[in-house]
Amino acid sequence: MTAEEGIRLLHLSWDDVQILSEEVAEKIRGSGFRPDVIVAVSRGGFDPARILCDQLGIQLLASVQIEYYTGVKQTGHTPQIVYPLNADVPGLKVLVVDDVSDTGTSLKAAIEHVEERGASEVRVATLHVKPWTTFRPDYCADEVDAWIVYPWEPLESMTSIAEGLSQEGLTRPEIKRRLIEMGFKGKIVDKLR
Repeated sequence: MTAEEGIRLLHLSWDDVQILSEEVAEKIRGSGFRPDVIVAVSRGGFDPARILCDQLGIQLLASVQIEYYTGVKQTGHTPQIVYPLNADVPGLKVLVVDDVSDTGTSLKAAIEHVEERGASEVRVATLHVKPWTTFRPDYCADEVDAWIVYPWEPLESMTSIAEGLSQEGLTRPEIKRRLIEMGFKGKIVDKLR
C-alpha cells in the first residue's frame, strides 16, 4: 500500500459547508461574542468567513493570506504571511476564520499577526478541528481525523494525491482508478493532466 492509498478522505459538498458554518455561527451567538470584523485566513477561510458574515450580520470582511501547506499532508517549515491583514483593526473585536485547525500553526500565526495590529480581542472559528492540533479554536463545528476535501479545492487535492501516487510508481490509469475509489468524481478525475 502506498502512502497516498492510506489517506482517509472526507469529501464535503457546498451544502455541508453551509450547515457547518451555520453550526459555528450558532455557537458564536450563544457565546455572546459579537465581532466588529471577520478576518478570513486565505485561502481556506474565505467561504466560511463569508457565510459567517451573513449568519452573524457582520458587514466588515478582511483577509490575511498565510502559506503553510504545500500539498495534501505536506507542510512547509513555518507559516509565511504572503499578504498581510488588509484592514485596520486597532481597538476592534476580530473573529479569525479558517476552514480547519490541522496542526494549528497557521492559526497561531494569524492570531499573532492580527493582535500585532492592535485588535482588542481576537477569537477563532473553524469548520473543523483535527484531534492532533496544537491550537483549539474558540468555535468549531466538528472534529475529524481525515483529510478534508472542501468543495472549493477538489482539483487541488486530487492533483496533490495523484502526484504522490505517481511517485509511488502507479501508472496513469491506476492513478485515475485509485482517485475514483478515494471518492473523487469522474468529472474531476478527467481533468487530471
